[in-house]
Amino acid sequence: MIRAAGRATALGLLALAALCCAVGCEGDPADPGPAPLRGEICQRTVQVTHRGVPALIGVSGSFNGFDARRAPLTRIDTSDQWQTTLTLPPGVHRYRVEVDGRPLLDPAAPVSVRHQGETWSRVVVPDCAQPAFELVERTHAGAPVYTLALQRVAATDGLDGDTVQVTVDGAPLAAHVDGDRVVIRTAELPRGKHHLRLIAQDTAGRASAPFEGPFWVEPTLFRWQDAIIYQVFTDRFAPATHDFTPGERLQAIGARHGGHLDGVRRKLREGYFDAMGVNTLWISPMNLNPDGVWTGVEGGEPRYESYHAYWPIAARSLDPRFGTAETLDALIAEAHAKGMRVLLDVVLNHVHAEHPYYTEHPEWFTAPGCYCGKPDCSWAARIETCWFTAYLPDLSWQHAEALEAQVDDALWWVERFDFDGLRVDAVPMMPRFVTRALTERLHARFEALGTRHLLVGETFTGPEEWARIRWYLGPDGLDGQFDFPLMWALRAAFAWESSPLWALADAWRSSEAAWAGSTAVMGNFIGNHDVSRFLSEAAGQLDGSRDQAWDSPPPRPDAPLPYRRHRLALAAAMTLPGAAVIYQGDEYGEPGANDPDNRRPMRFGADRTVEEQAVFTHAARLGRLRACLPALRRGELYPLREARERWAYLRDAGDGAPAIVVLNRAPEDEAVELGLPPGLALDATALVDVLSGRRIAVEGERLARFTLAPRTAAVLVPADHPCATAPGGAP
Repeated sequence: MIRAAGRATALGLLALAALCCAVGCEGDPADPGPAPLRGEICQRTVQVTHRGVPALIGVSGSFNGFDARRAPLTRIDTSDQWQTTLTLPPGVHRYRVEVDGRPLLDPAAPVSVRHQGETWSRVVVPDCAQPAFELVERTHAGAPVYTLALQRVAATDGLDGDTVQVTVDGAPLAAHVDGDRVVIRTAELPRGKHHLRLIAQDTAGRASAPFEGPFWVEPTLFRWQDAIIYQVFTDRFAPATHDFTPGERLQAIGARHGGHLDGVRRKLREGYFDAMGVNTLWISPMNLNPDGVWTGVEGGEPRYESYHAYWPIAARSLDPRFGTAETLDALIAEAHAKGMRVLLDVVLNHVHAEHPYYTEHPEWFTAPGCYCGKPDCSWAARIETCWFTAYLPDLSWQHAEALEAQVDDALWWVERFDFDGLRVDAVPMMPRFVTRALTERLHARFEALGTRHLLVGETFTGPEEWARIRWYLGPDGLDGQFDFPLMWALRAAFAWESSPLWALADAWRSSEAAWAGSTAVMGNFIGNHDVSRFLSEAAGQLDGSRDQAWDSPPPRPDAPLPYRRHRLALAAAMTLPGAAVIYQGDEYGEPGANDPDNRRPMRFGADRTVEEQAVFTHAARLGRLRACLPALRRGELYPLREARERWAYLRDAGDGAPAIVVLNRAPEDEAVELGLPPGLALDATALVDVLSGRRIAVEGERLARFTLAPRTAAVLVPADHPCATAPGGAP
């Protein structure tokens, strides 16, 4: 039974014990392990803490005609605990506790819904009379081995082993049956992502619910903190058959440029992402978007096309300007064969006015007239109800049907195209129960075998707004978010050089404290498609006006200083704990003002300058080292030195191969003297700087004194470790 702590007020918390089916994944979001077994009695116990003697305390829900008198709670002995046991029919139910007519939600329930202006807790009840399989054990030694157990209502009716049918990717797979357990070994399957399906009957002839789920065959079990995520802004990445020509890059920045999924696929085949150690692609939205030219949020003349795909006009139609369904299938299949995950950007907060949901269900949306950020419609007061523009209706979420439709559509994209997770746009513009509903459904549908599908949210904030991001995390919430406060701190430290490096270290510690206990995997980044480019900030080229993006976009800097600052920021973002995120173009230092100038078409090869190629080589070496060395992905961080112009820290996974990162922002050479933490397991007499190739001797519990050039980073690893050479690869 789940027992929630009581409130200080008269009524305590409601706890709903799922004795029939426990669905969900507590703990590590990257590796939740086996789900809890189902109980064998299809009942649920509701318990509350209430001090006093109410005339009526009961549960009101869709399962009893919303009549709390039909499900009264009774006091347990002489305590303040009240409870009742319910037998619930299969289905989706909304409910709440009523105390003398006062309705209260269940804070222990992760998901709630709104119906006719009222908010209800929500519970999903399966058909508990049907036998079903649950994952009870998973081991991994180069390939996962799964043990599944058949759970049933009647203990005397076991598994009929002769009826067990297992398929992987549609082909039969032999399995070992041991009593009520089925053991599945996958070592003979090729590397990549696969899909398992299991059906059987019990000895009474009852068919089990189909057990389905994806899994990976790979040398090492992937966790999402291992991720190096590359953000693909499809229209601006690459056309299908060639890279953008200089003439194509001169098109109006608000117009479509013709980037195509086949362009992404071409670069995947060429090894562009491998060169940076990238193991996750984040693809921009794929929904069909409107034709025409539209006015932006700033007003003025229409000059934006829907190149970004954040204006959906159809729930489940892929925009043909990006490719066909077969194109997307091929891209994802090829990425999976390489061991890469693929995330899809999804838009839940709003639709375009041409979307059937708006034309057919206007009641699902807030009233027009309040446009975000206008004098009479502030972001702070109306963030959950304002519209971006007059043609982007905002979901009101007052109707459960709207929530179900949006979540169903998001899951359809994952199911149809085999995505490995979702990036959720505009999280704070929606009530928290929206992302919690998506979390519940996604994890229940696709994680039967413990293969975590990442749900990462975009909660755009300014500096130091950790609490706002944290609100959407937790075991029932998003698996992670982008660390905007850390991004701003990286800009202050390296692009603007306006704060000491100890302030950057403090910002990192504040981030770690904010997410502590949430099991979140946070994304570290220096920029994205919604902020000005880091390089142009580092060059001091921006005036902060929106007109600059159109009238006087910043050129590529000629001086080396901005590129040195850029490389320092990349070194920090790719070596701090969390998932590393690279927005396309930041791997070589693409310039740009605010949106839409920060979305310039990509340049490759000879279209990059010597300085840009040096940035790419630097980013690639960092990425390949991170992909190679567990310490930079999973290691604890130990501070070594924090000064105004220098930050040094050690990442240690306890395997004898730590990494030491030294960031020198000083405008002149700096002599570096570093001690090592006592008791450090270090199987080396020398370290090598992967970025420069220089060797540094280990002298007992210290490193030999060495010098760092101005505005330079060093990443030191054991000299004899296989990861000590992490070449950059081709551009």
